[in-house]
Amino acid sequence: MAKPIRNVAVVGHGTCGKTTLIGELLVRAKMVNRAGSVDEGSHILDYTEEERNRKFTIHAKPAYIDQAEGTLNLIDTPGYPDFRGAVDEAFAAVETALVVIDGTAGIRVNTRKVWEAASNLGLEKIIAITRLDMDNARFGELVTEIRETFGNMCVPVFVPDQTGPGISRVDNVLATKGEGSDEAGIAFEQLRESIIENDEDLMERYLAEEEISDSELEAVFTSCINQCTLIPIVCCSSSKDIGLNQILGLITTIADTSDHSRERDVIVDGENTRASVSGGAGDPLVAQVYKVDLDPFVGKLCHVRVHSGTLKVNSPVQNLTKGTKGAKEKVSNILRLQGKEQTAITEAGPGSIVALPKAESLTVGDAFGDATATCFPAPIQHPTSMVRLAIEAKNRNDETKISEALHKLEESDKTFHSERNSSTHELVISGRSTLHLDIMLGRLKDQFGLEVDTRVPRTAYMESMTTSSESQHRHKKQTGGRGQFGEVYFKMEPCDRTESLEFVNKIVGGSIPREYIPAIEKGIRESMQKGPLSGCPVVGCMVTVYDGSFHNVDSSEAAFKTAGREAFKKGFMAAKPVLLEPILDIEVHIPSRFMGDITGDLNSRRGRITGMDSEGDVQVIRAKVPESEVKTYSTELRSITGGEGSYGVDFSHYAEVPSHIQSQIVQELKQLQEQHSGAT
Repeated sequence: MAKPIRNVAVVGHGTCGKTTLIGELLVRAKMVNRAGSVDEGSHILDYTEEERNRKFTIHAKPAYIDQAEGTLNLIDTPGYPDFRGAVDEAFAAVETALVVIDGTAGIRVNTRKVWEAASNLGLEKIIAITRLDMDNARFGELVTEIRETFGNMCVPVFVPDQTGPGISRVDNVLATKGEGSDEAGIAFEQLRESIIENDEDLMERYLAEEEISDSELEAVFTSCINQCTLIPIVCCSSSKDIGLNQILGLITTIADTSDHSRERDVIVDGENTRASVSGGAGDPLVAQVYKVDLDPFVGKLCHVRVHSGTLKVNSPVQNLTKGTKGAKEKVSNILRLQGKEQTAITEAGPGSIVALPKAESLTVGDAFGDATATCFPAPIQHPTSMVRLAIEAKNRNDETKISEALHKLEESDKTFHSERNSSTHELVISGRSTLHLDIMLGRLKDQFGLEVDTRVPRTAYMESMTTSSESQHRHKKQTGGRGQFGEVYFKMEPCDRTESLEFVNKIVGGSIPREYIPAIEKGIRESMQKGPLSGCPVVGCMVTVYDGSFHNVDSSEAAFKTAGREAFKKGFMAAKPVLLEPILDIEVHIPSRFMGDITGDLNSRRGRITGMDSEGDVQVIRAKVPESEVKTYSTELRSITGGEGSYGVDFSHYAEVPSHIQSQIVQELKQLQEQHSGAT
């Protein structure tokens, strides 16, 4: 019988000690001799050049501990919201989240974010309070804060004998029955009550004042954790090797095993639903790529969680996510990863977390396995990327290379995107933050040798009309030989601004031959691509052509296209044209003490507050704000809140630019067009 596998994502706010904790657990379990130091740039998990230079985790990375009780897979994750996509990918591969909280700093913004994400996915959770050897560490006060924020199901299982440099041990309150300190006594009573409340039989016996044994409490304790009705709080000092053995033992005892895989979003017979995809080693193979690396030595490296069946070297697999259109892939090699150290294996069973080199047809979120599999994980959902930059190759000879390089970067980071803006014609990249984009541009340079200039992207303004107008244009040109002639009469009216043009032909009596009507519409559409007001695309126009004239010899499609184009320009400028700007829905999460600063700042950006909520000490502010006012909001929010705020944006709608600033924007847009024309 195969030994159980437990998969745990280690998450929390930046600098809370996640990477250090995993490293010291590996040392304690004798999986490595030395973990190294994050601050010194020598840690075995933060091994990339960018992580060593910046002294924090950027990529999710797996590690493993083999022991008699089975295998424990741990995934280290970034602590800053800039790299939140890596956390969501790690969550797709595990059953348990170990939420790490700095004993000196307490609950921070990203602690709440990862907690919420883990809860929404139904993950089992364990809380670890670290750095209890520091002078300003606190335990009892922090436990109270945790219970107030995340609920009374959070209960201490281990308590320290003291906090600060004098800490020497942590005690299991179930084993000691709370003896040793007042703090331990309180924790034992909280834990005992929580266990009893979650078991009907124990509750009846408790009310009947019957004795309940320690073994009964321990048995129900594990069940409560697996059902997410009780969340244990553990504690440690990684630097002093205090509490690590207890944490390792607890995780090994209580963390849910992969053969009891949680329900998750899955595809069953082509339909989205929720179910477990766990299975035995002999069942059809089902696995999912949760992360992709661009390894400098082996190239593309797909990180994989096996859910069912057995993944074997040299076996063919089908891309299940892409169905019959998905390419078949032959598994050339299977690797276990301990930091950057790779160990080749021949097969991986259910619950295994491994890596596949050179699986070119697979990407993040793809499920793969036996073609007969009918249930497999749905694609991984990633957070919105809010920060954008326009880029341009420093060397014009590199322009054709940039698109291919950006595509490869997008494949390894699903929160990084690039596109050519059809309105402004800029190549725009987007990411989670300025820091995120800075790192991605660093990879563009280091991995592909490509350097770019950056600037804030231009806003994709549009133009529209507000009143009706009449317009006429006669195009007549005689240059010797056959001339050009076409005359049109338009009635122009505003219409739905989600549409570009509504063209109506009301020509009767043959004043314009039928074959020239499409040319008139084509001329209008050409004019709408670069509107008469500012050169931006035009939307929301209904144009009715109702009269005109032609010449038997000089009329042509080209002449009527020109007539249509010029008549549209005249009519549009006579219809009180306006500039439209994109409006975003923005949701800002900040500690309560920044409430006034943030609402005032949003108002100064022409924002309109639409709602507010509270989540403990965190305030949620919702507003509608012009895109042009929040292009650099990531940096400004970080400055106001000291990095404790976060936000998300979604496109809402287009709205008219206020008249008092429209003329200034129009002038700036025309100057940009003149500069562009001069450059070309």
